[in-house]
Amino acid sequence: MEAKDVIQLLRLQRHDLMNDLQIIHGYLSMGKIDKVKSKVNDIIEACNQERVLMNINCPNFALWLIQVNLHHKHIQFTYDIHTENRNLHGYDCVLTEIGNVIIDCILTDNVEIITGELQLINVNNSIELTVTLSGQTINCNDWKNRMTKKLKNVLIQVEELESNVMFTFSISSPE
Repeated sequence: MEAKDVIQLLRLQRHDLMNDLQIIHGYLSMGKIDKVKSKVNDIIEACNQERVLMNINCPNFALWLIQVNLHHKHIQFTYDIHTENRNLHGYDCVLTEIGNVIIDCILTDNVEIITGELQLINVNNSIELTVTLSGQTINCNDWKNRMTKKLKNVLIQVEELESNVMFTFSISSPE
């Protein structure tokens, strides 16, 4: 990543923060203290999740996730990391590769608006990345086939829920 890319990333993050602060300012001017408290709590929770993301020692995956949310406005991921293992460096490349494959599927199929939630958890001696997508209808079997071809040594499960699709990527412990 070049210096200009870092500056652009920081610029985009500052822009989002300013938007949040302007919303809070608007609520304050209207005397809507409950809305202010709720928005501030949302910002605090997002900062706490970002802190956890930064502390799991997966710099490429963390950067990928932050960049996706900032560079693809039609794709918005939230994330929740539940792992006692704070050093997931051995999983960094495969997590980033999974992320890139998901984005490739979204962009290849011209999915216009999609939101997703990523959840990373420890399961025995492996981790699971669960990605729940909502928005436009996607061809789950086609996506799974494309993902399986690109992601060797990753077990992929797909579950269709009402208007969501949940992909679970099981990754064995790195040697």
